[in-house]
Amino acid sequence: MITSRYEIAGLKCLEVSPDDTTKTELPLVVVLHGRGDWGESYEDIAPAISTTGYRFVFPTAPLPLPGALFEWFRLEQPNLSKVAAGARTQLTRLLDELRQRYNTPAARTVLGGFSQGGMMTLEVGLRYPEKLAGLIALSSFLVADSQFDWMRPLDPTRYYGRDAALQEVMRAAAKLGAGPVFIGHGTFDPVVPLVAGQATRDYLTQNGLKVEYFEFQGGHEINLAELNKIKTFLAGVLK
Repeated sequence: MITSRYEIAGLKCLEVSPDDTTKTELPLVVVLHGRGDWGESYEDIAPAISTTGYRFVFPTAPLPLPGALFEWFRLEQPNLSKVAAGARTQLTRLLDELRQRYNTPAARTVLGGFSQGGMMTLEVGLRYPEKLAGLIALSSFLVADSQFDWMRPLDPTRYYGRDAALQEVMRAAAKLGAGPVFIGHGTFDPVVPLVAGQATRDYLTQNGLKVEYFEFQGGHEINLAELNKIKTFLAGVLK
């Protein structure tokens, strides 16, 4: 595989593609890193989950953290929807410009992410105006316009029930025929509680979206079993 680096939509990106990118139009897989990380660290994921040859793009978030690391939005307030919405515009623009750059239809594009990157995947992907092939949200959850308490178990009814605008988003996504969502979560995740991932699964399913859910014995991580599941998921949505 070959790598290249460029800046698009104001974000630094690492691209990993097969050696011969001219023989076919490649599906596009965009992966968003978690908080306190950067796109370059995800390079090895590409060969681990590619079976037929995809164009992977790993962007780096714009907001700096100590140690030359980055995040998609600040965790300065308990209403994560307010700050995630600020990053949504730039990531939507990223998808638009990448698709235009490679002439890739939405139906051949997958958006995924880990932790905060998974939150942004759902934030952007469920609102994208065209039907994407699929979404991948790992060790994350769907944020709502409500207060999120990291120290207490999530009450899905209270958390999602107060966000009428999100319910409209769900209806629009279901009407669009949004592609399936893969959700992976570790049972002992100390950062994003397992119940948050389960609540996301249930909320999306109840609102008419197709969800593939994988729960594994582990913490806040991406493990080999999960990568194998993602590999199969990609092969299915990007036939």
